[in-house]
Amino acid sequence: MADNTEFQKETETISEHTRVSSVLQHRKKIFIFFLCIVFIILGILIHNLQKFDDFDVKDSYERTDAAETSYIDFGGNLLKYSRDGAFYTEYDGDLIWNFTYEMANPRIDFCGNYILIYDLQGTQASILTNTGFKQTIRTAMPIVDANIASQGTVAILMQDGETGYIQICDEEGTMLASGELHMKNSGYPMAIAISSTGERLMVSQLDVKAGDVKTTISFYDFGKTGEEQIDNIIATYSFSDQVIPEIAYVDGDRAVAFGDSEVILFQNNAKATIAKEIFVDGEVKSVFYDERFFGTICGTTDEDGNYINQMTVYTVGGFKRCQKTIDLSYSKAEFLSNHEICLSNNKEVAIYTLQGIKKFAYTFETGIYKIIPGDSSRRYTFVEDGHTDVVRLK
Repeated sequence: MADNTEFQKETETISEHTRVSSVLQHRKKIFIFFLCIVFIILGILIHNLQKFDDFDVKDSYERTDAAETSYIDFGGNLLKYSRDGAFYTEYDGDLIWNFTYEMANPRIDFCGNYILIYDLQGTQASILTNTGFKQTIRTAMPIVDANIASQGTVAILMQDGETGYIQICDEEGTMLASGELHMKNSGYPMAIAISSTGERLMVSQLDVKAGDVKTTISFYDFGKTGEEQIDNIIATYSFSDQVIPEIAYVDGDRAVAFGDSEVILFQNNAKATIAKEIFVDGEVKSVFYDERFFGTICGTTDEDGNYINQMTVYTVGGFKRCQKTIDLSYSKAEFLSNHEICLSNNKEVAIYTLQGIKKFAYTFETGIYKIIPGDSSRRYTFVEDGHTDVVRLK
């Protein structure tokens, strides 16, 4: 009987030790987990707060370009275009394809693997992909604006006297739909935007009568939603005392309109209802956007009455990410492919994070045309006058 009692006590002692050991192991795992979280947070903070004012050149490639050449980071390669043609190359300059044309004022739009190059106030629009040329569309009237969808559907806005025309074509140039916009009814057509699916078209028209300014935004649907609507129009909105020269479809085919004093966000539903109106403080000088974010730069005054340029960045849902006073006299504002904000002029560059931190600032000796993020937070490709450099910030 005594042996059983001693055995029971030993068993209870072992169980207690096991329980205590288990509790300690559990606490140790919790401690390690929270320690990892702390290190991750510190890593993110350090990453976001890093600032650089110089760089080391890792690779450099000479490049010869025509006058007034523009550059686009497209599909992991470099697309450059001018009045004489377009060249699609790897960053080191190796040619993938080239396409020759003559345009007095070339403009570009792209979606998915498709590229549209059109002649503003001209009569030519060419469809290309990352593999080369597809089709050229000739118009009967001067082009005011043009957009391309992810499957190659093209929307072209033209103008002839007091009438605007919209033409929808597929990637082969075959006309799918067309219509007229009479200025006496809705005003001067300023811009169009086609959804990535090619089913919806947004049109902005400016109406000025007796000194009163009004912009009308109309939504056309060429799918099932718009079949039973007159002229396929599913929604029309008017904005008094507002000029809205730029419109776009962003992430999830959400429509957004950029006015001179507000930004309007629309729902991607059957009636394209207004989701949010964001009124800005001051004069809108620039807008820029990508699939996930948009930004405005406004001229306004601070608390001391000083005139400043204020940059504000939002998500496409309308939530503010950051607000920053900028001091660079910029000519171009854009999002890079990693969602950093790049402000630049001919020789000066400033890169900001989404937290409003100025990550990099530099003045180049020659012209800087394009900055392309690399495979790490400090690696970039700089497209400069006459050469392309792969660099690491320091």
